[in-house]
Amino acid sequence: MIKKKGFHRICILCTFGGLINLSCFWDYDTLAMENEDFPGITELISGKFLRHSTAFYTWRIKDRELKINTYPDSLSLYDDLAVAYSKIDSNTKAIEIIMKKETIKPGLYETYANMGTFCFHDGQTKRGIKYIKKALKINPEAHFGREAYQLRLAEYVLTKKINGKMILPLDDTERYGGDVLKVVGFIQNFYTFLLEKYNSENKKDEKSLPGEELKKAIKGVMGMMKFGNYDAPVLLEALGDLLLSEGKEATPRNLAARAFLRASQVVKSKTASKVYLKKVSVVLRHLKILKTGKLYSEKQLRKELKVEIEAGNLFYQSIIDNEKKWIAENKNPEEEFKKEYYNKKSEILTDTLDKGNNVNKNNKSDHLDVISASSNEKDNTTFLYLFFILISTLMLFLFFRRRFNK
Repeated sequence: MIKKKGFHRICILCTFGGLINLSCFWDYDTLAMENEDFPGITELISGKFLRHSTAFYTWRIKDRELKINTYPDSLSLYDDLAVAYSKIDSNTKAIEIIMKKETIKPGLYETYANMGTFCFHDGQTKRGIKYIKKALKINPEAHFGREAYQLRLAEYVLTKKINGKMILPLDDTERYGGDVLKVVGFIQNFYTFLLEKYNSENKKDEKSLPGEELKKAIKGVMGMMKFGNYDAPVLLEALGDLLLSEGKEATPRNLAARAFLRASQVVKSKTASKVYLKKVSVVLRHLKILKTGKLYSEKQLRKELKVEIEAGNLFYQSIIDNEKKWIAENKNPEEEFKKEYYNKKSEILTDTLDKGNNVNKNNKSDHLDVISASSNEKDNTTFLYLFFILISTLMLFLFFRRRFNK
């Protein structure tokens, strides 16, 4: 158990009837989308990033089934088909298909990675962990090492289950109450779980995760959101836990508040929703005490998140409309999607939302101010240097002119 100074966060136990959404698929789109930059955290939370529609996956199921009949030994087709079924919430069928692939050629990384994810989505956490471990043994760095954090998150969830049920929020540290801003607490969230694992595996006694390790963990959770269920409360909470520990800057903590607020909106349990809101209040109060970065009220945060979600919905609706149109016109939606969206980073992966919302600029303000300050310092130094040369030249000119006149 790790003792961490800071603010004491409230968290009460609340049951949640649902499956674990820890996604790290491997199919045709995974490779293509990984070649694009990861969208920003705000966009992931609001849903403004590239992803396919249900109509697309329905088309892909028919397409891949026809191709498998023609090319039964083409193994990647089975991955595509299985992932498509999982995307429309048919995980039992997805498991059946991927196991058929295993009988054709056993021991492939992609098979185990997908199988582990299907098991997680089907509520078979322990079985999923077994297959993810098999995948990592074959290729530990695939998906930019994301699977390692998928495994860690699944293990973390298991430690939080009570009588076989997943409890949300997973971090139940402060369920006993108390002054959350004055009492030093024993935080038991995803960050501290990763820290314990890091110390155990490396035989160290660090008080915090090394910066690079934390960045990899954040990127890992972001990847699970992008390629899986971006609005899963478990992933939003895990992201918030990690962002809370990202140094002392205000920006990550503002984003953590956003993640917890979004979790409160999508979680099914009313009790869990109230606890996530308490987490939001604690983060915002802490930022007020720090007096750093943009200070939000919960009302402001709700307003900005609403604008961001509306922008995300509009963006995704445009994808849905396009994919339905391509399918209706008997065009290949995979090829059309590639032409329409890939490499259009400036339009799609922007941090500034279309409706004049400045929230992302504000979220970056701390980092931008540092860059701006550094740039200003350089400009000032250059100016002073030139000014010194000018004055020195002028003084020498006057000196020699006076000597000459004498």
